[in-house]
Amino acid sequence: QGASAVAERVRERLASFRFLAAEGLNVRLTVSVGVATLPEAALSAEALIEAADAAMYRVKDRGKNGIATAAVPADI
Repeated sequence: QGASAVAERVRERLASFRFLAAEGLNVRLTVSVGVATLPEAALSAEALIEAADAAMYRVKDRGKNGIATAAVPADI
């Protein structure tokens, strides 16, 4: 829950900021974040990164600009 809350604050902050405004541009960014935790979503660092990556792509598939938590595998 803590990691998801931090990710949401980062997402909101980036979404509200206008980049390059001083140069007369209005550039906005969105963020797609996948959250995974040890040992709930994975048992190794490599598996943790893969779980977070899969969660991030679920966000992108839904239209981007959001947060998803990695699914807990049945074998953990």
